[in-house]
Amino acid sequence: MKYCLLLIAYCLFSIAYSQTPLSSNNKKAVDAYEKGMKALQERNIDMAFSEFEEAIERDKLFAEPYFQLGRLYEQNRQFGNAILNYEKAVNAQAKTSVTEIASQQVGQLYLRKGEYTKALVFLEKGLPAVVPNKLSRYKSRIESCKFAIETSSKPLIINPLELSKTINKFQSQYFPVLTADRETLIFTGNQDSEENLYVSTKKDSVWSSPVSISDKINTPENEGTASISADGRTLVFTSCGGRKGFGSCDLFIAYKQGDNWTSPQNLGANINTNEWESQPSLSADGRTLYFVSDRKGSLGKRDIWVSKIDSTNTWGKAINLGNTINTIEDDLSPFIHANGKTLFFSSEGLVGMGGLDLYFSENQQGKWTKPKNLGFPLNTHEDQVALFITADGKKAYYSLERDQDDKYRRAKIVEITLPESLQAKFKATSFLKGIVYDAQTKQKLQADIELIALKNNELVGKISSDTQTGSYTSVLSSGGQYAVFVSKKGYFFKSLNFDFSDKIGADKILDIPLEPIKKDSKEILNNIFFDTAKWDLKPESTVELDKLVALLKNNPSLPIEISGHTDDVGKDNDNLILSQKRAKSVADFLIQKGINPTNIKAEGYGKTRPYLPNNSDENRKLNRRIEVKFL
Repeated sequence: MKYCLLLIAYCLFSIAYSQTPLSSNNKKAVDAYEKGMKALQERNIDMAFSEFEEAIERDKLFAEPYFQLGRLYEQNRQFGNAILNYEKAVNAQAKTSVTEIASQQVGQLYLRKGEYTKALVFLEKGLPAVVPNKLSRYKSRIESCKFAIETSSKPLIINPLELSKTINKFQSQYFPVLTADRETLIFTGNQDSEENLYVSTKKDSVWSSPVSISDKINTPENEGTASISADGRTLVFTSCGGRKGFGSCDLFIAYKQGDNWTSPQNLGANINTNEWESQPSLSADGRTLYFVSDRKGSLGKRDIWVSKIDSTNTWGKAINLGNTINTIEDDLSPFIHANGKTLFFSSEGLVGMGGLDLYFSENQQGKWTKPKNLGFPLNTHEDQVALFITADGKKAYYSLERDQDDKYRRAKIVEITLPESLQAKFKATSFLKGIVYDAQTKQKLQADIELIALKNNELVGKISSDTQTGSYTSVLSSGGQYAVFVSKKGYFFKSLNFDFSDKIGADKILDIPLEPIKKDSKEILNNIFFDTAKWDLKPESTVELDKLVALLKNNPSLPIEISGHTDDVGKDNDNLILSQKRAKSVADFLIQKGINPTNIKAEGYGKTRPYLPNNSDENRKLNRRIEVKFL
């Protein structure tokens, strides 16, 4: 069966050129050539080699046997000998029955080797003989040569640095992914043809020795190509044969609670089919999943698909990403950046450096832009399969194959500093992280956390802190002012705000204490806004006030005091009146929303109860506040 496809190709070639005279008039040479073709039909490859060589011995300018030897060597992956014989077929005489098709073949081999100038010469020479249904793909190869010649003349400076031998300890390791804080690395390790997922953590800039991610996740079969949410607590991975599934390889999901992972669950029929699903990429918030499948409905061989979690926390029916991204060839290894807008992926169906190249596309108002090649030497004539870029856009990780002992190629994980020219092409993100805990007992708490952009009151993140550790992480994809709302049953909700204008690329640590709801507990409402010397509530205040309404309706028997406070600037009486009017504005809002007015007391204290000493502009800003106290 080894030579079936080759023999079919020969038969088709023989039919196509049966009416074309051979390029030799030497009878013994022609006889030997025809014996070689018959040997091929009879699957006697050794005899075919011998007869074609005999034909060439009889006539050194006999193009057709050179061509057939070129195809035999190519089939046996002896590409150097294939090129040698194809070129002799092209150069044997001015024009023969195989000149153009041999030019096509040698051009494609030079393209595969990355010798683009030679490839272009031969591909253009073979262009007239290309059949119509293959013309588009063939012209794409010519465009790839031109692109590669131009791009390789302006290389990016990337200087790949292998991670330590602590990480690169397996026969091969690949598909690295990191959490948003860049402190946890997960990758696929291959040892003795068994794939498993491994995890390493960074402390003091040093990666720990990788360990199996979990006995619940790794099995005696193959697990790999994982993706992790920004907070490191949702994992989607590929499992092949080790679990009950729909097809040969399925996608599974697991959740981290404290230091332990839950038992993986198959992502179900909306994502998995009886075909092959693999190479997942999870959005930072864990609610959108990109992956690769060769299922029915694909535009090419293997396509990129996407599924989203709906309002009931169910993964929706996967849809094809469309022909802007997917081609008639393989499109692989999607990676959605933490900004949620930039998709990196690998494709062999677009103009590039040859084989599989890395590209990126932006999602603009629900539509993907035309993919752009990442350039040389991130892309070369060899296959580039996957890339991970950190949330801050500064570092990239991928696996690089190198020859090992002349026996096999070993993939090692490398790190690069992303060139500024590439950093400028997509939006970097920052992260907000911290721990939620009980303000009285210091116990770590699981709580719901909402991140809202105050510019338009848009919900940009909704997460929960870990049940055991209280930790949370959220991505900040743009600058500006943010409100953070933290809520847990039995606790007063916490509202905080911070200004992240012009700070994308920096990160913020924010630990959050929650006050239990009980008599005399109080909380500052940090997202209530007034203009200077005014008491009318600004529209940005609505989000926080609505949350206060919900809290009071869930605790209808608890009376509260709304208190207004100012700094020490201005006349004392004016400050007292202003604080009273601001407190009353908040109370009026609550009453309009249905809160019992007999449960609300509004007081103004002016400057008499400062939160901090009035000795700086920042402290004075914090002293200008609205507080809620349970009575």
